[in-house]
Amino acid sequence: MKFIDPHLHVDALNHHSLELMALTGVEAVISMVAVPEAQKDYESRVIFEHCDRVRSYHAWRTQFFFGITTHACLGISMVGVPLDYEAGLATMREYLKEHDKEILGIGEIGIEPSSMTCPDLKIQERVFRAQLDMAREFSKPVVLHTPPVDKAGWIETYVPMIQEHGVGFDRVIFDHCQPPIVQRITELGAMAALTVQPWRKVRPVDAAEAVKGGDPQHIMIDSDCSLLESDPLAVPKAAFEMRRMGLSDDVIRTVVWDNPRRLYRLDA
Repeated sequence: MKFIDPHLHVDALNHHSLELMALTGVEAVISMVAVPEAQKDYESRVIFEHCDRVRSYHAWRTQFFFGITTHACLGISMVGVPLDYEAGLATMREYLKEHDKEILGIGEIGIEPSSMTCPDLKIQERVFRAQLDMAREFSKPVVLHTPPVDKAGWIETYVPMIQEHGVGFDRVIFDHCQPPIVQRITELGAMAALTVQPWRKVRPVDAAEAVKGGDPQHIMIDSDCSLLESDPLAVPKAAFEMRRMGLSDDVIRTVVWDNPRRLYRLDA
């Protein structure tokens, strides 16, 4: 079976991880442009330099060595808010105009109370709302970060903001979901993305159970491979658990291949 990992950070994947992904059927990945090592003296230009590198070098390396297509989403992340965020937002709009066909979505964005670069949640919300406007303006899917604590509460915080900025829920991915909040998200008509990652305490079997008890048309699974403890085989392992539970190949394919293709309008 073929897989798409719809949320990771491709710069964190070494040769061995990419080889394992290719051998298990991962044919495409969607890399969120973020600068996790950013500190308070971080300037917004680094975001766009990093995005250029993802679209050029990393896309070449994953395709040339492993046959994996790398796509990019662009956003000013809540964990890496630059000091010149207003200038960064202006640059982001111009970057999207210039690279409209290459940037699949806006993300990962949102609010994170524990952000080290921007503890001011009002500023985070301002940056978040500006990017919701860009998602609507450029007709891009938007990937929303859900903080580790009180995920259900943060969903309800995001909902009115999404509505105020005119972004359709059919273009919204609530990421880093845990099984208890999946139903609420799918009822909105949005996509619930389950992040199977060791430090988040979501196992492949947990994701599989959420799919079995939920709406497969509105669920995706990702690894969020980053510099933190991660599993590059998160998506194939979740598919394996779904098969063990008796889910049909059609259902599994919907979650691990068809949904990200449809949402991001991928041809491959």
